[in-house]
Amino acid sequence: MDRYACLAATCLTLMAVPMLALADDHRPQDWPEGSAMHTGRTAQLRYAVADKRLNDTYQKLLKAMPEDESDHYPRKVVVEAQRAWIRYRDASCAVHGELNGGARMWKSAQNMTCKADATEKRTTELEQLLVDFSG
Repeated sequence: MDRYACLAATCLTLMAVPMLALADDHRPQDWPEGSAMHTGRTAQLRYAVADKRLNDTYQKLLKAMPEDESDHYPRKVVVEAQRAWIRYRDASCAVHGELNGGARMWKSAQNMTCKADATEKRTTELEQLLVDFSG
């Protein structure tokens, strides 16, 4: 790489670093309450927490279950159900966002709010399965 190409690459990298920092630093309070950006970012944060809790609960449930056997395979059924539920959630929330969102930013905010709500509800369902299975 010649000196000018190296210099250009370095400049582009240095310009990109502050942009990336700004992109990761946005919080709901950075936008007016009630705005699409505030609603969407709040939902993103809720979803991140809910998704982690869902995954933790799902892993606990799988660990609590016995190994699958030739005529009894509860783990396989739970894994398939969870994968189907994720596909359903994502498709259903995309429809919800499109039908209830209005402008593009609101569609995204509605979609993310739906995903956060659905994920919280599904976690409660998996927690109950864990109690039923363990108890």
